[in-house]
Amino acid sequence: MLTQDIREQAGQVAAGTLAPVQSLDRLDDQGCVFVLRFILIAFRGRRPQDRFWGLLKQFLVDARIIGTADLVAKDLLLQASGMQPAQAKALLDFLSQAYSQNSERLFWSTLGDAIQIYGILPVA
Repeated sequence: MLTQDIREQAGQVAAGTLAPVQSLDRLDDQGCVFVLRFILIAFRGRRPQDRFWGLLKQFLVDARIIGTADLVAKDLLLQASGMQPAQAKALLDFLSQAYSQNSERLFWSTLGDAIQIYGILPVA
């Protein structure tokens, strides 16, 4: 049933009738982890000065997952990709809020793609 709901909402995201942020609220724990990892993989090639790295570091420091030490992108990705589902959802919410203030098309399209792909994955 949940898989069917996720598939329907993925179709709504693709059709533009449901915003990806609304879809985040409907993801199960594994869905949040999958979507976060999908975004991390998609954004890992971003330049060091890209806003994404600052946002990721800010979240990790504020959540006390890391200290304030200077970490390279690889370290940030490692920490973020190992998050528990509740932390993954919190990070996705944080990024969504940060990117809602400026329309970062790559973030929103990647988020939508991840939700849509998760919705069609076979249930394990």
